[in-house]
Amino acid sequence: MSRRRGAGFTLVELMIAIVLAGIVLGSIYQTLQNNQRFYRSESQVLDVQQGVRAVAQLLPSELREVDAVAGDILAMGPDSITIRALRNTYFICAPPVVASGKLITRNSQVYGYRAVDPTRDRALVFRDGNTQRMSDDTWQDYSITSVVAGALCTDGTGAGTTMNIAGPTSLLDSVTVGSPVRTYEQVTYRLYVDSVGVGWLGVRSYVSGSWGAVEPVAGPLNTTGGIALTYYDSTGVATTVPTSVARIQLVVRGMSETPIMIQGRRDNLQKYQDSLTVLVSLRNNS
Repeated sequence: MSRRRGAGFTLVELMIAIVLAGIVLGSIYQTLQNNQRFYRSESQVLDVQQGVRAVAQLLPSELREVDAVAGDILAMGPDSITIRALRNTYFICAPPVVASGKLITRNSQVYGYRAVDPTRDRALVFRDGNTQRMSDDTWQDYSITSVVAGALCTDGTGAGTTMNIAGPTSLLDSVTVGSPVRTYEQVTYRLYVDSVGVGWLGVRSYVSGSWGAVEPVAGPLNTTGGIALTYYDSTGVATTVPTSVARIQLVVRGMSETPIMIQGRRDNLQKYQDSLTVLVSLRNNS
């Protein structure tokens, strides 16, 4: 009687199957690894590009409101600038109380992005002086002691807000209804390198009589030359005098936090870099 051969694989067939499976799995793993590396690299590239554009939008938007002749530039350097940054604009809707420094501004005309903070904001009040002449028009600088809601405008425009100020309040005698009030805070923008060696656009504010800590707001940037500022006067000549600045050139250089594979490069991993240049014209400068 013949014996039937049992179903199964020979040792040679099993070894061939294992080798083929290893090749297939290795190819799949290599593909997944390449895809992961690609997406990680693309994420770093997008972070750098978005960071560069964020700096190129944020900083110029602050600088365009600066009036250098009026002293809005408090300090300037190749990678930092300290300015009086505009925060809000109001309009007076009742005669000022000169003795106490009380202003009432209308609620229906407020331009800005946050409420007044007396610990960090100051007020510039427009003083018309002689209404027949422009030569004596000035902006008077006051500290803000408090802001109280619930006032009533006397010019018929409705609800208002009381702003109590301190300083040479006797000059409020020539401040008329309808005069603008601009609030500002002192801020420093500069290149900031964090504890792990990544560059950012950093900002700090002057609060309650002292400077706060620097906080990163946009990046990542190159730790050397990530923020480069050049100052020009009205004739286009570079200047170091704050009151002579008419235009500011901003160069932003971004750099990825970690090395990545860059297509077309033969030197393997390296940090991705991008840059952008913006020329900003300042307010009230010819």
